[in-house]
Amino acid sequence: MQPASSSTDLPPRSGYPLPAGAQAEADRSRRAALQKELEELQQESEEGKKVLENLAVKIQGLRAEVERQRRLKPEKGCSSCQAVTLQVDAAAQSLLGAAGHVARTLLRDPSANRDELLGTVLQYVHPVKHLDPDLDELYLRAQATLDHRAAEQSAPTSYSPQATLPE
Repeated sequence: MQPASSSTDLPPRSGYPLPAGAQAEADRSRRAALQKELEELQQESEEGKKVLENLAVKIQGLRAEVERQRRLKPEKGCSSCQAVTLQVDAAAQSLLGAAGHVARTLLRDPSANRDELLGTVLQYVHPVKHLDPDLDELYLRAQATLDHRAAEQSAPTSYSPQATLPE
């Protein structure tokens, strides 16, 4: 916005006073320019008020929506959130238990049977292995290794017909 009155809007002043008619005309011109500026400022103020009112309405709408959602949300979270929290707690408890058992066993006996330790760890991991595909795959590979070793140990070594024949 440009100021309504500037030095170019006013009649030039010489060092002499203007005649009464010219002074009155200059005053009317200045007053008209100031009146126009006032009207423009009032119009701008009204537009600003409308914008602020629209924003206030939007803010009230957003606050109402937030409050509505807050009332719909269960206090302790949704049932899915509760289930995930329980699963994470169970996984953490299982892995801590397995790590604690391995640490205690190896601190007591550094030459402890590794297959027995692995079997114990798998017992801890079994209830939560489905929570993570990598954990499930690790469990399956470790279990297959244990099963393979157990099968090797329980199988007869080699068959020798001479060893079974009486002499």
